[in-house]
Amino acid sequence: MHFRLSQIEQLRAFKLRDKQMILRLALSHLDAKTKVVLRIAKLLLLTPFFASLVVFEGWLLLPVLLVAGLIYPLLTTPLEIQFGKPKLAQAIAEFNASNKP
Repeated sequence: MHFRLSQIEQLRAFKLRDKQMILRLALSHLDAKTKVVLRIAKLLLLTPFFASLVVFEGWLLLPVLLVAGLIYPLLTTPLEIQFGKPKLAQAIAEFNASNKP
């Protein structure tokens, strides 16, 4: 399982923003059922995390929400990478075709 886009061999030649764009393209090529499964998996992963934020009240909630916002991509990116991997080759080809001068 890959936790970062830099760990994927197919994407080593690209810059970070390009890698993110390619992953978005790969995810856009998923069929509807797979997109729903991805969203449900993300929801199941994040629900306990955000439910635990109920403990904090008032101004204490502000820094905790800031940290939660920073952690959100760390939790969801590996899941998105796993779902997008089968479509990476197609997304790379589409990305290269759209960025030709």
